[in-house]
Amino acid sequence: MKITNHGVNQINPYQRNQMQVGKTQQTMKQAADQLEISSAAKSMQTKSPVEVEQAERVAAIKADIEAGTYKVDAKQLATNILKYYQI
Repeated sequence: MKITNHGVNQINPYQRNQMQVGKTQQTMKQAADQLEISSAAKSMQTKSPVEVEQAERVAAIKADIEAGTYKVDAKQLATNILKYYQI
């Protein structure tokens, strides 16, 4: 009895699978993620003059505390507490 290859696909299934993997890899390479930062977000990354001033003030107070020269004005503190609770 003679067996012929009529009607049988001549492509190796492994090769067909490799070709499909290659096609999907090519499409994945083309679809790369991108990130764009808006101008509003860029402006938020920089410190405002107020933030810079506050940071300098906090650094000066920390230095005074570490040096032991920081003095609290009791009358001013009491006035500020009263103002806070009167609102």
